[in-house]
Amino acid sequence: MANAQSTSWDNAASSDQATAGNASAPMLEDRVYALPELLTIALDINPKTREVEQEAVQANLAVQLAKSQYSPQVNVKALGGIQRTPLAIPPTVSAKGYFVSSTQEVFPSLELKWLLFDFGRRKGQVEEARRNASAAQSGLLGAQEKLVFDVSEAYFEATSAQGQVRAAQKALKAAQLTEQAVADQKKHGRATVVQLAEAQRQTAAMQLSLTKSTGAADTAFASLVATIGLPPEMHFRVAPSTDRPTAETLSPLHELINEALQSRPDVLAATDKVAASDAKIDTARAAYRPTISLSAQVFQNIGKISSDGSPYSSIDRTGNALFVSFELPLFDGGARATNVSLAVSQKTAAEDGLAETKDAAAQQVVQAYNNLKTSLDNRNQALAYTHASELAYQAALDSYRRGLASITDVTSNEAVLAQAEASQEDADASVGIARAALDLAMGRRPSSH
Repeated sequence: MANAQSTSWDNAASSDQATAGNASAPMLEDRVYALPELLTIALDINPKTREVEQEAVQANLAVQLAKSQYSPQVNVKALGGIQRTPLAIPPTVSAKGYFVSSTQEVFPSLELKWLLFDFGRRKGQVEEARRNASAAQSGLLGAQEKLVFDVSEAYFEATSAQGQVRAAQKALKAAQLTEQAVADQKKHGRATVVQLAEAQRQTAAMQLSLTKSTGAADTAFASLVATIGLPPEMHFRVAPSTDRPTAETLSPLHELINEALQSRPDVLAATDKVAASDAKIDTARAAYRPTISLSAQVFQNIGKISSDGSPYSSIDRTGNALFVSFELPLFDGGARATNVSLAVSQKTAAEDGLAETKDAAAQQVVQAYNNLKTSLDNRNQALAYTHASELAYQAALDSYRRGLASITDVTSNEAVLAQAEASQEDADASVGIARAALDLAMGRRPSSH
């Protein structure tokens, strides 16, 4: 399952155009699905990540667009028309003092423009685009990690709700067993009508608890379906979480923080933003340097000309031109200086954003680490509490059957056991959610658990 999940994670970015065009959600079979399968489905079809995927695609296309500036531009042009031009002429040549030239011409041409040297402009633009594309890719990775956490959280809440239903069913059976024991005692004259009514009340209370738990489980399942991105009418079954170790060793906190600062997508994206702002400064400063360009043209002059109604003379000849241009802006009203100042300010803002992102990342790791430690301790205590409650209930029921305990003792221990089993389900779910939150805070890819 871990391999299949990792494969889906790695291929999510490369198949973004295909998934973005597939708006229809898959039809799931009516069978049991484990968490890794649900994560794979969510990464493939969830609409929340599509916008981020397209932003990553656009950033990669921007890199290609920036690199295209290194290539020459070749254009085909055609200019054609009719022109009638009066021109002055000395009276010694013509008494009118002018003559009229009539021209009919077509100029098809092939033009080449190539920027040979710009002393860093294009290089800075390409580097900026490349860094922005890397930041967009990190943003996509972060969105996918957030989706993994959301689905994991909804999954554990759904399995916890299902566990609450199982606990309520077990509590109902215990209440019915107690009611049957009281009814048997009443037949032999060792229980009163009041005691039987109390047992029946306890059974009704457990039935009500089961109804509420079932409704909560339906709501949690609907939330899981929506988080994955499936249609609300989708029906399938969720495999209960089986990862319930009694002890777990966590790495030292400072090691986790260092790992997070090296691998979290938001930290990587903020680092790329700083590098992109550096490249933008280089581009802005390169505007102070000259540019050297090459332009060439091959054209055909097809036309004819007539002067004062004389017969037309025709031409159909090829011409060409080759130019090397040097350009150095001397004065631009402060535009270049303003662009440099703007780029420097943007770099300062990016550096401040990186520092803020690192502080937030460290804080989230600390919080997730402490929550996981607390959840693990609570689960161990819940296990012990549930085991003790089970023993106490069985002992109270056996004692009641022997006439050594009251019905109040039995129903009290029965209620405690139901509460303990429900708390156990919550504790198990809390551990799963806390572990997923730590993975999110660490910037880890989906793990086998």
